[in-house]
Amino acid sequence: MKRLIIGLVLVVTLAGIAFFMQQNQGSSTIREELSNFAFEDTGSVSRIIMKDESGEQVDLQKQPDGSWTVNSEYVARPDGIDILLTTMKKLSVKSPISQNAMETALKNIISNHVLVDIYTNGDTPDKSYYVGGANQLHTGTNMLMKNSTRPFVIHMEGFHGYLTPRFFTNELEWRDREVFGYRNEDIASLEINYQEKPEQHFRFENRGGGDMSLTAGPNLERSIGFDTLMLDAYLANYKMVHYESYEETKSDDFIDSVKASTPIFTITIETDDESRLVHGYRKPLRDGYDLEGNPIKHDQDRLYIWVDSGDLYVAQYAIFDKLTKGVYFFK
Repeated sequence: MKRLIIGLVLVVTLAGIAFFMQQNQGSSTIREELSNFAFEDTGSVSRIIMKDESGEQVDLQKQPDGSWTVNSEYVARPDGIDILLTTMKKLSVKSPISQNAMETALKNIISNHVLVDIYTNGDTPDKSYYVGGANQLHTGTNMLMKNSTRPFVIHMEGFHGYLTPRFFTNELEWRDREVFGYRNEDIASLEINYQEKPEQHFRFENRGGGDMSLTAGPNLERSIGFDTLMLDAYLANYKMVHYESYEETKSDDFIDSVKASTPIFTITIETDDESRLVHGYRKPLRDGYDLEGNPIKHDQDRLYIWVDSGDLYVAQYAIFDKLTKGVYFFK
């Protein structure tokens, strides 16, 4: 019902626009404010709200430290924000939409659009426009300024294609995917517990001033000598670790069963400011086979990780194998 109401409002609005265009089709002058989609001073942007035709919405807000949040709850992906701001800055008119193609373009915008509201200060957007789908040749994007008189084909200089995918409204896709982001010197302690190989369990501690220790064993009863260069190389792996995706294809019961199972490993990191707990689990496969056609029960490329007792994510072994070294790696 909500989607129907939104669609009806747009139909009425765009029908009025089409009528206005028909009455003024002899005019060759396009008012600049109706075709000026670019927002050049992106440094002043403090908030961006995007809402699609179904009502799905994301609210991106800039924080005092320069980071962004999504829907006031999660850290937003820095790369997504950078791409979005760059796109908004470089938008330019590729061509007006001809009178013959106007009706089709308006129908496309009604059925497939994202309303973008850009704010700098206050509660009133400084610029608002509808982002539709691709034009016929997929070389530009049908866009319409809110309360304008006509849509345009918009593009970015130096970019071939259409821009719609950059204006996405899925909150999960906007969340920052960082799991670890620590410099070596930030790590006060790091402990890895291998439930299936307790003899490989180890703990590293950095007390400052060069006072570091490495202990290992089921009860961390053994003091281990280590190569400082090997240890530094290992800790550097924690500077930039991201998960691949959010697990949204499985039922709550399935996710709960994974969390209740025995993890492959548990990583605990502490800094002066925070701590992070990550459990790793095998990712079950239905009807899985290896390269030789032998049946396998678990994904060989991906695993599940459970971060800080929150959501369950899909991660890659290619990333986490670098972190889950045995204690003998440091000798």
